[in-house]
Amino acid sequence: MNVRFAVAETELPLPFSLEMGFSTEVVTTAGRIPLFENVRGILITLVVMGHALEPLLGREPLAKALYSGLYLFHIPAFAFLSGHLSRADSGPRALSAIAWGQLAPLAVFQVLYVTFDAWVLGRGWSSHWLVQPYWLLWFLLSLGCWRLMLPLLLRLPKPLMWAVALALVAGLLPWVGYLFGLSRTFVFLPCFVAGHLTRREWLLAPRNTRGWRFVLAASLAVGLGACIGAVAMGALPAPAPQWLYGSSGYAVLGATALTGMAARAALFCGALALTWALFTLSPRQESTLTRLGGRSLAPFLLHGFVVRAAEHVGAYAFLQGPVGVALALGAGALLTVLLGQPSVVQATRPLWEPRRLFQRKRDAVPGLGR
Repeated sequence: MNVRFAVAETELPLPFSLEMGFSTEVVTTAGRIPLFENVRGILITLVVMGHALEPLLGREPLAKALYSGLYLFHIPAFAFLSGHLSRADSGPRALSAIAWGQLAPLAVFQVLYVTFDAWVLGRGWSSHWLVQPYWLLWFLLSLGCWRLMLPLLLRLPKPLMWAVALALVAGLLPWVGYLFGLSRTFVFLPCFVAGHLTRREWLLAPRNTRGWRFVLAASLAVGLGACIGAVAMGALPAPAPQWLYGSSGYAVLGATALTGMAARAALFCGALALTWALFTLSPRQESTLTRLGGRSLAPFLLHGFVVRAAEHVGAYAFLQGPVGVALALGAGALLTVLLGQPSVVQATRPLWEPRRLFQRKRDAVPGLGR
């Protein structure tokens, strides 16, 4: 639906150097690239805001329109960023990073969320949680799979073409769905591979060459906003969320093989265009947003408890109409900021960096954020 979530850095990016041709860009005090941290900060905020809208989808057209607009690009953009910051390494160190950076927090939070769902929300226990990541946790499992698959794909000619083929063919297989998050892993794999293959200097274009790119990116953003408005007013039909989730095959979606593959390919192209627009329009200087992006994993993993609890206690009953939608969005943004505070990050870090419990030297584990 890259992740420190990218949602999502999988390897710490190398600082810029004159030899790499990036001397015109600013580097944060931690040696990270501000643009990527800013994009990550924007994306994690959009993820939380999108989940905050979910309880309103059945009764608020504006919420459904905004939700559809977000899901057109924010998960593909996270996968793209994760791929760009990932190394095609299959050695012991890379496998250890995947195990501790993605699989360990997945196991911890799968237990926590399923327990919370059963005991606090009273939804009971279901054995399907043994083979299906809970709600938002699919990204961790998919990210680990993408990192494992990347070195193999890069050995093939035209790896992006193979990734797209896997994404399209996966929709034909009836057993590829929510099981182990397989469908989403394949559907968003092309975004991850595209991010890895994209040249960094193309994303970090010098300021004197960004004029036409900025205009084009802004036009895409305006077009997306116009479509959201048209959907909210009923002039355009809202796309079925299942198409945007990437979690179901074509038969479940009621599409033929040819129609399903065409729709999935079109969604991929649209997602890449909007992802490019996001990178082009995002600020490139270090700011509060940069620091939020550097601490994105904690908001990603923790916000689900708050959203589910708010829905359970009936808080959403007070959110009505456009004002209610705006309040839900504002609450989602505020929740992101609160959960990204250093005190919250430090207090919860053993949950999503369990390796620290076994280390004397507590270095950050490569993952989705700090």
